[in-house]
Amino acid sequence: MPHETHAELVRTERRINWSMTIFLSLFHVGALASLFFWSWPAVISGVLLYWVAGSLGIGMGYHRLLTHRGYKVPKAVEYFLAVCGSLALQGGPIEWTTTHRMHHAHTDRQGDPHTPREGRLWSHVGWIMAGPAQKYEQAVLERYVPDLLKDRFYVWLSRYYYVPLILLALVLLALGGWAVMMWSVFLRVSLGLQATWLVNSATHLWGRKRFDTGEDSRNSWWVAFLTFGEGWHNNHHAHPTSARHGLRWYEIDFNWWGIRILQLLGLARAIKRVRFNRAATMWQLVSGDRKTKGFYEGA
Repeated sequence: MPHETHAELVRTERRINWSMTIFLSLFHVGALASLFFWSWPAVISGVLLYWVAGSLGIGMGYHRLLTHRGYKVPKAVEYFLAVCGSLALQGGPIEWTTTHRMHHAHTDRQGDPHTPREGRLWSHVGWIMAGPAQKYEQAVLERYVPDLLKDRFYVWLSRYYYVPLILLALVLLALGGWAVMMWSVFLRVSLGLQATWLVNSATHLWGRKRFDTGEDSRNSWWVAFLTFGEGWHNNHHAHPTSARHGLRWYEIDFNWWGIRILQLLGLARAIKRVRFNRAATMWQLVSGDRKTKGFYEGA
């Protein structure tokens, strides 16, 4: 089925996906219930895993590495970041990357999986509860993620993306008890889902635009805070392959800092980033390898 027809079906056949709706509802009920199991070990483990899944996994792994190839790392590191991303319970790397590449190909137009122009609730969670829920036909996957389809590990992880989280939950329950498991799984995952969905909804509704990108992307400091830097969305849409989203010193971008740490450790190279050319008074995308070019100016 051609992609355009598939996108049209996504927009016209909004039937509630009851299995997904019930699952998400129960998971959020579990998040509320976890508040009654408070303990310091639970809080600490929840915050730590929020960073592991949200920053290492989604921001640095699924998004900036797999989707946009903003930098390169050894395969072992790449796979590790992808497994961290699976702990966010936002789908496998193949489906997640397909959705986001579709979003960039058709931002706020026909074919965008979650544009607020189709409704604010739709852009936040409706596209999951009454849309395809990242279940795409093979033809769509072959169009948007042919690189990931060739990798057996990503095919496996996308099929069983929930397995790492289940194993983690069992380990946490055995070592830390119900409080640690509830905070680190139900509450942490629910907050992470809401934060990522805010990138789809809030950063296309409110905030400032530095670049005229021809669509509705905005920079939002508070979404950036919740997502370790993913809220500098207008910057990102202007330069999608840049590994750095926060372009000014005051635009805090923890995911970029994580990539720079990998670079310092000799694990990240060929990093693409944006810097300001004062002579030309314009922003430019540059790329290079730490071994040959060192650190970029103004970093």
